[in-house]
This record gives sequence, C-alpha cells and structure tokens, in this order.
Amino acid sequence: MKRCFFLILSVSFLTSTLYAQLPPELDAYIENARREWDVPGLAVTVVKDGKLLAAKGYGVRSLGKPELVDENTVFDTASLSKSFTAAAIASLVDEGKMSWDDPVRKHLPSFELRDPYRTQNATIRDLLAHRLGVEAGNWSFVFADFDSAEVLGRMKYLRDRQPFRGGQMVYSNVGYAAAGEAAAAAAGVPYVELIRKRLVEPLGMRDSTVGVQHDVSANHADGHSFIDTKQTPIRANKAMSVLPANAVNSTAKDMARWLLFQLGDGMWEGKRILSAAAMQEMHEPQMIIPTTKEMRAGRGVHFFGAYALGWQVMDFRGHKMFWHSGNANGMPVYMALLPEQNIGLCVMINTWGAPFLHGALATRILDTLLGNPLVDSAGEGLKAQLASVERSLKEREEMEKARVRDAKPSRPLEDYAGTYNDELHGAMVIRHTDGKLTLQFAKGNSGDLEHWHYDTFRIRWHDRVYEWADTFVVFALDAQGKPKSFEMRLNRDTIEAKR
Repeated sequence: MKRCFFLILSVSFLTSTLYAQLPPELDAYIENARREWDVPGLAVTVVKDGKLLAAKGYGVRSLGKPELVDENTVFDTASLSKSFTAAAIASLVDEGKMSWDDPVRKHLPSFELRDPYRTQNATIRDLLAHRLGVEAGNWSFVFADFDSAEVLGRMKYLRDRQPFRGGQMVYSNVGYAAAGEAAAAAAGVPYVELIRKRLVEPLGMRDSTVGVQHDVSANHADGHSFIDTKQTPIRANKAMSVLPANAVNSTAKDMARWLLFQLGDGMWEGKRILSAAAMQEMHEPQMIIPTTKEMRAGRGVHFFGAYALGWQVMDFRGHKMFWHSGNANGMPVYMALLPEQNIGLCVMINTWGAPFLHGALATRILDTLLGNPLVDSAGEGLKAQLASVERSLKEREEMEKARVRDAKPSRPLEDYAGTYNDELHGAMVIRHTDGKLTLQFAKGNSGDLEHWHYDTFRIRWHDRVYEWADTFVVFALDAQGKPKSFEMRLNRDTIEAKR
C-alpha cells in the first residue's frame, strides 16, 4: 500500500467547525475493524505538527438506538485522567505550592500505610509513579461502597507487595486518589475544581466534564458488555471514591486539545499553562516496567518500558512514545504521543467485548503516519482475543472436570452465615435465606453463593455487568469444624475475611 498523506486544514481547528478526514484506506480499515470486532461505536482522534488531522466517530452510541458517535460524543476517559492529575500537580509545582518530592503527609497529615517507613517517606512522586509497593485494591474498592475519605483511610490496611521504590510497579488508583487530594489541599480547592479551572477550561475542552458520570451529557456513548453471551448496554459507573484516577469525561474533539497541549512546551494559545520543565518532568521515566519478548513483539517495543507521572513511557518501533490506557464500565480507551514526530492519537471504544482493539487501531494509525509497512493489527488482535476466549472456555471445562460433584458442604448452609471481617474492606455479611446463601461485599455488591464442592462456593454477582468477576469463595473451618474464615480472589485482589 502506498504511503497515505493526510490533508491538514488551512485554518486552526480551534476556531473551525470543519474536521479533516482520514485517508480512505485508513478510514475504511477502522470501520471494517469495528464491524469485525462487533463494536457498537468508537471515536478516533489524530493530531500532528500542531494541527488536527481527524476527530471522527464510527458506529452508534448505544445498541438498538440510531444516534451515531461523532466528534462531540462524550466517553468516560477513565485512567487517561491520571495525566490530568499529574498536570494539575505540575501547575502547583510551578507555583511553589508543592514539590514532586514533598512527603505526602505534608499535604495529607492523615495519610498512613501499614509500614511506618513508607508512611513517613512516601512522596507525591511515589504516588504518581506507582512505586509505593503496596497492594492496589483497584477492583475490590470498586465492589465496595466507600466514599473517598473512607478509601483513603483504609490505605493503612494495604499489604506490602513489593519493596518501596523497588521491585515491580504496583498500579494503584488509590495512590492517585491520595495524590489528587494532596494537590487539592495544597491548592485550597476541591479536586474537581482544580482540574476544571487549571486545565479543562483554559484548554477550551468545552464538552468535557469532571467528577460526574459521563452520561450526564446528552451526546454520550453507552458502555456495553456481554451478559449471558449477549452484548448489552450497561450503566455508567465511575468510581467516585478515586476521582483523581478517573475523573475526566471527554470527546474526540476535546482530546485533540489535550494531545496537542501535551506535545507542546506548556503554552496554549499564547498563555503559559505549565512550565517547559514541568512538562518534561511529567514525561520522564520514573519506574522501570519489565518487558517480555512476547510483550515487545505484540506492542512494537524495541527497548524498555517505564512509568512516568501519569504516562507510560515506551517506544513504538524505535520511536519514543508516551501512552496510557483506561477502562471504564464497558469502555476501553487509549491515547499515545510520539513527541519526536509531533503525533498524538486517542481511540475510545464503547464495549468490553473489544479489549485489544484500541491498541490495534493505534498501531495501524501510527504505521500509516510513519510510512511503515502496514500490518493487519486489528485482525491479529481479534485472533488474540478469540484465542483468549477459547482459553477461558477450556479453563472452565478443566474446572468442571476437577469439580467433585457429590462432595457436600462440611456444615449445614446456615452455619456459614454470619459477619466476616476483611481487614482492608471491613464487614462481609453472609446471609442464609430460603435455603440459599448470599454474600454482601463491604456495603457494596452482593451475590449468590452457589455450592461448588466441599467448602468451596462460587459467587454469582447480582449485578451481571460484573459477570466476568464471578469467583470462588473458599471457607476454612476451625478445630470444632465451624466456618471461621473465607478467601476469594477478585481479579488481582485477594480478600481474606475472618469471622
């Protein structure tokens, strides 16, 4: 395929309502990939050399409805928001109200971790670079019904998983929540106002919202998930308890502004938003991320991976790249910058059924812009996804084979009922009603406990949006044969609750 050239608008997109179109080959490729992956809708943003190349929607906002995704359709950007939190802190660093290496307790005196040394020495930089080394609780806190203050107060129960500032990165939404609240304290304003007044409004991101569910906007995309094998629209469910990790909702057009700003030196329309030094610091590697041969091959990485401040730092086929992904309810998103080529892109998708497509489309777009040989990245990603589904089905088959179907519970079901306390999350209540057991997770989600074998039960969450999180609950008995505790694995988080 011949190298594709993009039409650059002769007028700035900042004042124009016109948007350049992608080359027909690439435009058709994206739409074909959307259909092949069975994606209801997606939005793509591409910028280069200070100009908008494209901000475009594909497909529909919600299955069963005719409204199309366009450049103004609002998506939940989820963890792309971490770059906004880092930038807001950078503005406070510029003003002398914070330092990257301030102890967290300087701004949040109540901040406490299990390890006294980490408590006293953890800095804002440590939070932003995910190098505290304590367990994350990313999904288990989603299942609990805690407010921000309670989540921050429970950080002292997070167990140590890696050496402080060493070992492997432990990605933590809770750490970002602490960083954002520390910034809000230093600025003397609520976190949401900090982001809106210092970044979103000055950059003219007029359709973006902060700290609310993305569906408050009339033109919004619904997330989707496969529930009982059928793709279904699902509700918005932003984790309000950790807003500095996921606060921002945005559009393809507005994300173009964010990408162009990040590719610059801190100036915007003649006004300095951040210093050039602060911009550079945000993009500098802080914590090395180990890479594998398979990971490098899959992502086009030649050298190393690292986490900066709100950004991941890798390379794309030898070109320096800053990137981040996010994952709201039924809504995977991805953005990337190639600073030396002045390229930026964002892909936002409205279904959990396409977990690899955003990165695959980014690969195709970058290869097109760079004039690289074109590969069917979306097709390869789909094969990987189908293989992943096949592995999951085989794993389920193996679990079924290993199940001892005639093995009864050690005790009558009513003996398992009671309140079990997990140190990190608090009370887990198991109830026995009408011959069935239910589990209430820390004031939040609840589910039915279906007997599997012996003292192992499988929990089926009542909210089937989280069907993928159905898991096993394994009870332990005391010397008298009574249930004394249970353990379950929730995604990457381990729950250990004692009666």
